[in-house]
Amino acid sequence: MRLPSLVICPGRHSGRQPDDHAELRNPLHVIAPRAAATTLQRVAARWLAFAALLALAAGCATAPPRSPPPQSSWQLADSDTPLGRLPALHQLEPGRSAFRPLLQPLTALQTRLAVIQQAQVAIDMQTYQLGDDVTGREVLRALADAGNRGVRVRLLIDDFHALGLDSLLLGLVAHPAVEVRMFNPFTGGRDSLLPRLLSLAGDFSQLNRRMHNKLLVADGRVAIVGGRNLTDAYYMRSGEANFLDIELLGIGQVATALGPAFDHYWNSIYAVPVQALGSSALDAPQRRAAFDARTYPDLRLQAGPWQAGVAAAILQLAALPLAVADAQVYFDNTAKTGGGVGSPGGGPPLPIGRLVRAAREQLVVVSPYFLPSGVGLQLLRDARQRGVDVQVLTNSLVDTDEPLVSLAYGQQRRDFLRAGLRLFEMSSDAFKREPGVRALLGASVARLHAKLGLIDRHLLLIGSLNIDPRSAHTNTELALAIDSADLVSAVGQQFQPTLVRLADEVRLAADGQALVWVAVDEQGVEQLGTEPSLPAWRLMLLWLMARFVPDDLL
Repeated sequence: MRLPSLVICPGRHSGRQPDDHAELRNPLHVIAPRAAATTLQRVAARWLAFAALLALAAGCATAPPRSPPPQSSWQLADSDTPLGRLPALHQLEPGRSAFRPLLQPLTALQTRLAVIQQAQVAIDMQTYQLGDDVTGREVLRALADAGNRGVRVRLLIDDFHALGLDSLLLGLVAHPAVEVRMFNPFTGGRDSLLPRLLSLAGDFSQLNRRMHNKLLVADGRVAIVGGRNLTDAYYMRSGEANFLDIELLGIGQVATALGPAFDHYWNSIYAVPVQALGSSALDAPQRRAAFDARTYPDLRLQAGPWQAGVAAAILQLAALPLAVADAQVYFDNTAKTGGGVGSPGGGPPLPIGRLVRAAREQLVVVSPYFLPSGVGLQLLRDARQRGVDVQVLTNSLVDTDEPLVSLAYGQQRRDFLRAGLRLFEMSSDAFKREPGVRALLGASVARLHAKLGLIDRHLLLIGSLNIDPRSAHTNTELALAIDSADLVSAVGQQFQPTLVRLADEVRLAADGQALVWVAVDEQGVEQLGTEPSLPAWRLMLLWLMARFVPDDLL
């Protein structure tokens, strides 16, 4: 049983059916599902019938006038700084890049903190979600420490999940050299959910559009790109649910290319300084002291082995085996955020249709949500007719964090299988077969969150995009395309051995109607089973909820 992965690309969707060359203008729709929003977005969608009343209650809230914030640009550290020396230490030629996959969550977090600690000039960090939890506070602590030693820090956070973060962030910007901006912020509901929902109802068309990008660039020399947000659940620290994800550490030219990608969002009219949104009765020294009190205890709790791990990661940055390759950066224009108004520039769209049509041997897609459009399914069907092995790995209904999306996917599985696709689903039932993974997760649920694509065993696609219309039409995204058989092999070596045992393949039964779930044991013997099931009451509730949610808001 071989492993799947994701096909990704940014662009703005017109709402029209694409023609054969439309991916050159509008790439994301080509393998775009019918929609996948975050939980809060879907909750809001279910209540759109009451939007008019809510808007009245919210005072018919509208977005405030927007103007560009103070402009700034990414910075490049000298080649004799710790991060600046890395390209030479890895014998990179000018203009080349080198990469290492970060699959293990602890290693990924230690590497991120090591990069922040080694920066001497500038740190640019962009995220969709940052938690007021151990992980979020550790990252913020590291950023504050960097600012204290004179490093310019720019932190850009999408505002959708930032409820209650203002006091912590206002404490962060009380440190020297640190700036924080919120992307597409809510005008109300900074600390309370109900006003935030009212604001969303009053300006749904604008506030529904989010910045989903995840990026770290340090000193213009090192970058981390992938799907992880900065909360406990992405680093195996949650007692309830944890996400399986992957990122790439990149050095050299790729970091230089990603600097302008960050600037495009930072300098956008949608990036608002946190000081303009939140308020505090404390002065700057008091806010700084309160921030320190909230963040230092976590570091003390993690002292010893944890800090030793970060120190080891710092040393390993110069010694890690890396795959040398060229990379292309793709990112959406902020005009996607609303009304066609955005910052000049933006990255080129990834020509996903052309890439899929060029596949000759294998196309592997890893995506938490898989709902391809009719055009996307036809592309995959055409690939199968050319003899391409098309594999898809996604979440099962029983453990997904977006059950309405998985419900819609489940209703289309037979179409996917009849088109010749191979479907693999991750579930807790599969995890229970693996003692080591079960011990790591404890009582928590495990969910797929990785967004990967592998084409013909040499092209790797990685970033923040899901296979859904929200990524295609509504949220901004960022992606890398890297042509490297060595890197694809390295990703496969890290990713495949675990997932091959943690996913079941879904197949059509002999009658062409029923579905069977096939597990492979350690001896390679196939075991037939049925779909992991939800309680009947939950299935009925999901079915009822689905009746009231428009397809384009799933």
